[in-house]
Amino acid sequence: MIQIPNEARNQPPARQAHADSRHLRIAGTMAIVIAHARQQKEVRLRDQVAGIYVANFERLLRFWPNASTFEDFIAEHCDWSEHRLITWERWNYETRHPPHTIFIPFTSRFFIIRRPHTFAFKVFAQTEELKRVFSTAESLSPNKVTASGHLVPLITPELFLFAIIRTEGISMGQQLIAAGIRLDELKADATRHFEFPEKLMF
Repeated sequence: MIQIPNEARNQPPARQAHADSRHLRIAGTMAIVIAHARQQKEVRLRDQVAGIYVANFERLLRFWPNASTFEDFIAEHCDWSEHRLITWERWNYETRHPPHTIFIPFTSRFFIIRRPHTFAFKVFAQTEELKRVFSTAESLSPNKVTASGHLVPLITPELFLFAIIRTEGISMGQQLIAAGIRLDELKADATRHFEFPEKLMF
């Protein structure tokens, strides 16, 4: 059991600002894999978009002129040209080789022995640019779900990409448009209201 300081016990839990759909949650995991491969301590916008590409390629291909345009965009603007299956294999290796947890006998203490290059149990911050896009996505979301007892916006990969375009001062938004992304179709899908949005979470 982890010992929690008294002052931390008295703090109310942080309110969750939004909920990720299952597809965006997987993309977030891939973004961490990519950030770790780059030896970063934080996830950047380009990592998140590359993660969406790895996790949701077939789902988002319909918004692009063709597959090669999508792939070229990720290579050029996200600096990630590794094949999607290899990135998935990075994640699969971590799940098959988890860090060792050592418990100290007769105590509630434990420690974790991590391999030098593993990302398991590491915490990655988000850049301000990435946080701004998430904030825009929260304001654009037409769907609300209950998370941690609060009603919060639900964010999908489609909504996240649309939010990049709608966030002021984000150069990648113009790059997406210049690459030929089908903006009208993306907007229609991103802002579609679901009767039961909770089903998109699991």
